Amino acid sequence: TLAGTAGKQLLRHASVTKKMRYYPMGLVCTAVIDPAFDISAYSFAAQSIIAPCAGMVVVWNVLLAPFTLDERLTFSRKVGAFLICAGTICVGLFGNHEEVDRTVDEYIELFARPAACIYYALFFVWSVGCLYFYVAGSGVISGFVVGAYGGSLAGNMFTTKAVVEMFECIATSKEGEPSGCESNPFYTIYPYLFIFISLALACISLYLLAVGLTKFEALYMITVFEGFMIISGAISGNVVMGEAQGQPGYVLLLYGVSIGVIIGGLVILCKGEQRPLLSDDEAHMLPARQGAHLRGRPAKEAASATAAGAEAVEMGACDDVAVKTPDR
Repeated sequence: TLAGTAGKQLLRHASVTKKMRYYPMGLVCTAVIDPAFDISAYSFAAQSIIAPCAGMVVVWNVLLAPFTLDERLTFSRKVGAFLICAGTICVGLFGNHEEVDRTVDEYIELFARPAACIYYALFFVWSVGCLYFYVAGSGVISGFVVGAYGGSLAGNMFTTKAVVEMFECIATSKEGEPSGCESNPFYTIYPYLFIFISLALACISLYLLAVGLTKFEALYMITVFEGFMIISGAISGNVVMGEAQGQPGYVLLLYGVSIGVIIGGLVILCKGEQRPLLSDDEAHMLPARQGAHLRGRPAKEAASATAAGAEAVEMGACDDVAVKTPDR
């Protein structure tokens, strides 16, 4: 999660400073190092447990962004990040901690269950809704949709979980015997289809995150992205992967409450960002240092700072004229 946070902040830094050399560094951290650790983690725990660990990105981001990116930690950002982190911890506590080994046929049957098909249909509706609000919504709404949809795509990693377990299945034990598979699943087309889906979702979500970071501060965009990634990963893990089966009713209730806490944190965060933000184009019209400092800040605050700066410059110019004017 620390590598992922560093990569996302490097993408934001590259967008703000227009220094392209930071983009490859950010992509390496976000698209190579962070996923490598995620993939290894899927071999040890259920998806509904791994997904909430993304909340640690919010923690690292809140701790580092005020220093690395000079971003303000507002009250709404503090409360929103705290609720998301608290919900993340609770989701990890009340999620399914049991691992189940499955064959390729069992995964196909699992992904084709009626509950999974309903999830796919609802996610399609969610995708259409995000597209509509991205086109018709205001700048703040469009930015929120970019981060939310990117995070929800990133959370749908049940195909990654399946592929990781298939690799683990064909691993060879010390005695030279196969550790689980009766036949090699990679002799079928399904593992490669799952790999393609995982890579497509990862690339699209990373692109959407990069787009969002060009317009919004990391403290806002990364929190939205990771929050929806947690929600999507938790729901798809329990519905598509069937990880909620066999869990006591009170545990499922507490798990749902934990998801609600995360959603509450996102609502508070977004309400605090409703004021119009200063765009990159507007920021570039200011002096370099001032534009970099005000970019992504509320427009009213930026306008006040800009007016104050202009007044100071004007007063300074008047002083120069007064000095140069000879006394009569």
